[in-house]
Amino acid sequence: MPDADDPLICLCRRVRESAILAAADQGCRTLADVRDRTEANTGCGDCAADIEELLESVRTG
Repeated sequence: MPDADDPLICLCRRVRESAILAAADQGCRTLADVRDRTEANTGCGDCAADIEELLESVRTG
């Protein structure tokens, strides 16, 4: 069942928004940092823009 409050960002690796935000809270600042921490964006790559958008939202508050 889909979780609207915690959407899948990386479909290939099944990484949810909460995992990416947690990685950002733990110091990940770049797509490469998030990739290393969560394995997101290591499949097809289609989620890169979504991850960048989440990181930007964390940076700008």
